Amino acid sequence: MAQMGQQSNQSMQAGMNGQGATISERELLQLALSDAKYTAAAINTFALECVSETLRRDYLTILGEVHSQEKQIFDLMQQKGYYTVQNANPQDIAQAKSKFSSQAQ
Repeated sequence: MAQMGQQSNQSMQAGMNGQGATISERELLQLALSDAKYTAAAINTFALECVSETLRRDYLTILGEVHSQEKQIFDLMQQKGYYTVQNANPQDIAQAKSKFSSQAQ
């Protein structure tokens, strides 16, 4: 991951199909994050539906590794300004908490 972060946007662009089309670093990271999310969801399903306890533990180990990779991609995207997240204001948090605590009762 660190090596990817050190490369410039120009060096991350790759020709596709000989047509001169390029993919930016941002697009590449977005694809990697989407792929990691999809992979995590699939492995989670495999683990939940697994009959063998040994295989289930293996899937959960792999799932942890995928989550770690996903976090590294996310952190890199945030660092580069490709993925910005706004903090929720306290009033919105209190409103959501109130809404969901009343539904649980």
